[in-house]
Amino acid sequence: MRACIVVPTIREESIARFLREWRREFADHTVLVIEDNPSKSFGIDGANVRHYSWTEIDQELGELSWIIPRRTDCIRSFGFYKAYQLQPDFVVSLDDDCYPLDDGFLKQHYARLTQPARSAAWLSTMDGVVPRGVPYHRTMREGECVLSHGLWQNVPDLDAVSQLAAVRHPHAAVPKDQFIPRATYFPMCGMNVAVKTKVVPAFYFLLMGQGYTFDRFGDIWAGVLLKRICDHLGLFVHSGSPLVHHARASDVWSNLKKEVPGLEINERLWSVVDAVALTGTTFGECYAELAATLPMEGPYWDKVKQAMLVWTQLFDVSRQSNVTGHIAAV
Repeated sequence: MRACIVVPTIREESIARFLREWRREFADHTVLVIEDNPSKSFGIDGANVRHYSWTEIDQELGELSWIIPRRTDCIRSFGFYKAYQLQPDFVVSLDDDCYPLDDGFLKQHYARLTQPARSAAWLSTMDGVVPRGVPYHRTMREGECVLSHGLWQNVPDLDAVSQLAAVRHPHAAVPKDQFIPRATYFPMCGMNVAVKTKVVPAFYFLLMGQGYTFDRFGDIWAGVLLKRICDHLGLFVHSGSPLVHHARASDVWSNLKKEVPGLEINERLWSVVDAVALTGTTFGECYAELAATLPMEGPYWDKVKQAMLVWTQLFDVSRQSNVTGHIAAV
């Protein structure tokens, strides 16, 4: 079992604690720290830790580095790209304020990604009895799980409106272990999620933050696109365990300002994506199809779709030398 763990950060004290908390769990794996600053502003110890900043992103991707957004957690996409180069068994995305609850975190993600996935293929039309025609034994659909979406204890991942509502009407947050049914979407959070390496050509957190209208939807919208592809390919997604301890709540008023511009789009994006016909047989092919055919219009979405196309080409070894030329012609 070989994992690459990707974590974005801006604060030395935060990443230092993160690495201390996870030292034993990650000792035999590679940790990719993506510092969201123009250059490295602090040192990091650890033979298994690789440290990148804007400087390294620009050096590696050159004129294509614009596809990695800045001043946003979506900068972690560069870590997914670097992880893919190392070809681990799976890639894990975590936030720097997420800590282990117990041993075996990586093993739990790996088990979820390697054991057969099962979900109901039949529904009874009655309660109390099972009508004629329902199979006695083969009522479950089985397949491969390629995405393990872990959840959190302590501070749940809520939008700002829900955070404010919870002040007056608090409710307990109860994680659910479940395979996400086909043709059903879920709010994918980048704080604790693992994917098989072959998924990475479609595992891209969208353009957010500095220079863009939208923020705090990069992982959510990435999850919508990825779930559509998984459904098309007949692959499974799980959400629930393993859990992490999420230590710090982000500022609700800052979140509100960031989220408001994207709320209306978030209401309809899933249905737009749902209607796109896919024919590809790999994650990269399907993601390129979405980039070419997604019927979202306007300067922002034109640039996002261009970025999505560049992203897929980064993983197409036979065409890497032509990526720059293609983009120059767009």
